[in-house]
Amino acid sequence: MTRRKNLTVAHSLAKFSVLVLLVFSLIIYSLTLPVSHSAAPIEFEVKKGDSVTVVAKRLQSAGLIKSSLYFKLIVRTNNLVIQAGQYQISSSDTPQTIAISLTKGLAQDKKITIPEGYRLEQIALVASLPVKDFLVAAKGLEGQLFPDTYFIQADITSSALVKVMHDNYLQKVGSIDKETLILASLIERETKGDSEKSVVAGILKKRLSSGWALELDATVQYFLGKENNWWPNTTLLDRKIISPYNTYLNLGLPPGPICSPGLASIKAAQNPTDSAYWYYLHDRSGNIHYGKTLDEHNANIAKYITH
Repeated sequence: MTRRKNLTVAHSLAKFSVLVLLVFSLIIYSLTLPVSHSAAPIEFEVKKGDSVTVVAKRLQSAGLIKSSLYFKLIVRTNNLVIQAGQYQISSSDTPQTIAISLTKGLAQDKKITIPEGYRLEQIALVASLPVKDFLVAAKGLEGQLFPDTYFIQADITSSALVKVMHDNYLQKVGSIDKETLILASLIERETKGDSEKSVVAGILKKRLSSGWALELDATVQYFLGKENNWWPNTTLLDRKIISPYNTYLNLGLPPGPICSPGLASIKAAQNPTDSAYWYYLHDRSGNIHYGKTLDEHNANIAKYITH
């Protein structure tokens, strides 16, 4: 009886050991996988003097890896040497790929900041890329290159930068219809601060639904813009120039976005504020003034612009 009991215990222990081994193997396997299947790269800095432990913990905190301990194991078993620098890393990379990328001189050595409201040509100039090449690489993507700070290689190509910025746009903005994106780009160029964006959005939406011409200087600036002056001041004569982007002559939205809008402008386009206003203008100090009627608007022009 005792022998049979011992055999039963031994058999149970064996089954338990196999189960533990299987669970352990699955855990280890899961740690080798990326955190996500698709994600745009984010900036990650390795500071001079950072230990592997510090780097591993920061990678985990940033959501780029699942386990700092497993990352340290990869680095130490493969005798890898982490190098200081600025990197762009995606959580869709495996921890092994991330570890190797931090050791092979892949640090990004140039920092650029693309402000909200920049058009494609301006982005190219900030990145010191040929404008013509950049326009070819970004064809059809006006408004879909997200304004942000990027750490890039000094010799980055136009196509590579377009991909990085468009991937960032897809991650942060996601799915958005063309009309909303166009409207957001108009709001970006027509406003001076976040507090006025939703009100201006409401005014533009009201004009559109009522069959009014939008009559926006920003769209005229867009088709008049050229090197060294991408957003020129406009005149009354400019408003008579025939262009699909001339919202003084054409009803509805222009055929495409006129710049890269930020999240605040996109949210305003998606959630406009309903108001009694139909008109707005900015004075010489950049303060906005609204008008409910054309008479009020003309009074604001006389008071804040021509006075």
